[in-house]
Amino acid sequence: PPPPPPPFIETNSMAMELPPTIQAARAVRPSVVLVTSKGVRMENSQGSGLVVAFDDFKDDDEDEDEMTDRVHILTSAHVAPPGWKVSVTFPGDPGKQYPATVVGRKLNSDLALLCVETVVDDDEEYPFPPPLVLTGEDVSTDALSPFKSNGRVPTSEIGSPVFAFGYPMGVEGPTMTSGILSATTKGINYMDAPTGEDSSEVSKSRPFEKTSFVITDAAMAGGMSGGPLVNHEGIVLGINALVRSDLRALGNYAVSALECEAFLERLEDKQSKQASRSSRTSTNRVSRRAKANADNDDESEELPEEEDSSSLPAEDAGVAGYRVMLYGYSSDKSDAIKTLRRVAGLDELRAENAMRSTNSFGAGVVDEFYVAESGSRERAVKAARKSADDLLDKLKSEGMMAEVEPLNLLN
Repeated sequence: PPPPPPPFIETNSMAMELPPTIQAARAVRPSVVLVTSKGVRMENSQGSGLVVAFDDFKDDDEDEDEMTDRVHILTSAHVAPPGWKVSVTFPGDPGKQYPATVVGRKLNSDLALLCVETVVDDDEEYPFPPPLVLTGEDVSTDALSPFKSNGRVPTSEIGSPVFAFGYPMGVEGPTMTSGILSATTKGINYMDAPTGEDSSEVSKSRPFEKTSFVITDAAMAGGMSGGPLVNHEGIVLGINALVRSDLRALGNYAVSALECEAFLERLEDKQSKQASRSSRTSTNRVSRRAKANADNDDESEELPEEEDSSSLPAEDAGVAGYRVMLYGYSSDKSDAIKTLRRVAGLDELRAENAMRSTNSFGAGVVDEFYVAESGSRERAVKAARKSADDLLDKLKSEGMMAEVEPLNLLN
């Protein structure tokens, strides 16, 4: 008998739709970044982050000589420890590390927002990747939700497929794992993060009892903290936070996207208020709580002027303040105290208090800077920040792990 005819292959069937896993990978991976932090004593850490939309109300025309491009990265607070040098690497430009600054942190939710700026190069056409979208809905945990949603499918519910992205140690490029959305929970004591708060407040913030988490069996590994947990559409449901080994495969936690949205909204609101104050209605009075160095006694005499101006609202008086925080040091304690006295101009008692707070609570105040500019908060902010940055540079040159923060940080 003649041989059977070859099977007919419909070539059009090769153009079938891509699997959801590949669609999610293509949509998310370009916007997942590697976050590297370096501290003193050759310490370093690795984590992940994701590009997010954030309006920082910054005037792009501040520097007319150089055009800058700016992007914001959401990550875990423990990925970018206070005082450490933070850099970001994008998957589309793996050979370059971009310096990053911390816009804000909320340690009791383990969240941080970074900003990366670069001068626009006409010869280099690599744009920053697009931001990912955070869900605006809570996870549906009601077993009867399909019957109560009037036919509307929720963005996420228990049992939904999810994918975790990040940069695990020893693996090149953003990695993707898959699983399901297993549960939700509120609060867990999963890390002993320094908060810089008073001792009475430390016990309240470290357990993270008010932080909302989503739980998944999608695998997470060291280095994936700060990366996104997304649904099949690439919508962010949470930020990878920790792995609880005692729960085995069920111990993978991510900070809820709603928690992240609230954090970003508070930062935007804060930046918006600062921008509106800067646009309102001068003297060059720079005041500090302590001398810049032991040889200069003039600045401390201006404290009464600061007290007079403080009777007015800060936005009207043009008052701004920054402080320099110490988080660690590369020498022994006695040498570190001597460095604080020599570089920051502290007396022995204040230097010892700063060291005691650093050792006990993970953070200590080195100095605080206040500036009053009549009717001009913008100039006050710049002058106070410059004074704080000058001290910060000196401390870092001595091997100190320090950082500048505004006096009105998020709680």
